[in-house]
Amino acid sequence: MNEPSPLEVVQRVRGTQLVCRTAILLLSSEHLGKERSLAAQLNLDAVNYAEWRLRKVLDGQLFLGLTKESLVQELDEIAQLPSQTNALLLYNLDIALSYLEFLDRPYVWDFLLDNFRKRPRALVIALPVSAEHLLPDADSRAIWHKGGRLAIVS
Repeated sequence: MNEPSPLEVVQRVRGTQLVCRTAILLLSSEHLGKERSLAAQLNLDAVNYAEWRLRKVLDGQLFLGLTKESLVQELDEIAQLPSQTNALLLYNLDIALSYLEFLDRPYVWDFLLDNFRKRPRALVIALPVSAEHLLPDADSRAIWHKGGRLAIVS
């Protein structure tokens, strides 16, 4: 099976063939911290999940109160953000994923794979390739890959 390039993955989710326009880009260590530059190269608007989430924290709030359901709702909010493009590169989502219980993570990935439908913008999620414990399991990754919705940025 040929490895799709990051650009091919982005073009696929920007197109009209997919109902669920989500993808995963796995970043090698040399690309971490350079997500905005990668987004510009791929003609995507970049959203830093950590910064976005911090703007939502209320004064005096001690806990995030993040659940698998609230994270999916937040991803929907992010997909609705005003943007110059029809796709967003979302990075630092590993912070939220690491906050969730291990058994709650598949809910988020399954939702993004099959149920994140008809949003105004495609959502391309950038995660460290080394964050194996936060990624979909091997069988699910194979589905993302076979669908042309997963690429490695090396």
